[in-house]
Amino acid sequence: MRKASCFFAALSALVSIGIPAAEVGLVTAVSGSVKLQEEKSVVSELRAFVKLREGDQLTMEGVSRLQVVYFHGGRQETWQGAGALEVGNESSKPLKGGLQPEVKTLPAILVKQLSKTPSPEGGVKTGMIRLRSLATPHDKLDTVEKNYADMRKQADADDRNPELFLMASYFEQREFEKLEVFMRQLGEQSPGDEGLAAINSLYSKAIIEAKGSEKK
Repeated sequence: MRKASCFFAALSALVSIGIPAAEVGLVTAVSGSVKLQEEKSVVSELRAFVKLREGDQLTMEGVSRLQVVYFHGGRQETWQGAGALEVGNESSKPLKGGLQPEVKTLPAILVKQLSKTPSPEGGVKTGMIRLRSLATPHDKLDTVEKNYADMRKQADADDRNPELFLMASYFEQREFEKLEVFMRQLGEQSPGDEGLAAINSLYSKAIIEAKGSEKK
């Protein structure tokens, strides 16, 4: 009985110190003014490729556009206009403004890789850094690249999910040279694309961090 009391006391202590909720989704696109209110944090401007947690609140102002992919279930929501949302475990809940999302369900193989997109705040996970010490089998790379080609054919021209899939796959498998070449090609193809520039900046930073951590 005493052990049980100690367990629940410890559990209550962990809850009281405010352990962050698990990441439930990824912002894959944002334009206009969208504010993020995290629990016990000040309001900040929402950036693309930020990972969201259940309970986060998003305020969209003016002519804003937001695209979120939920990891559990693969629900992709595209919101446009002014209003407020609350992030749930598998979907967003409108709080005001009468917003209605355009909803699409993404393939599990795509969602799995989207969830591995590095955070804009940095801090590459050690497990990802040390994933591969030997060369990646060519057949695995061939499969990844074929999947990307298929996704690209089926996606809209302005949909960057296929690129996020391939970049996360290259990064996960430590194919940094392939990733850097791919980033340069994308930049040359769409030099004025701000979303693409943000993706390239994100992965350039992640590659530097990964190589630096590897040397320690």
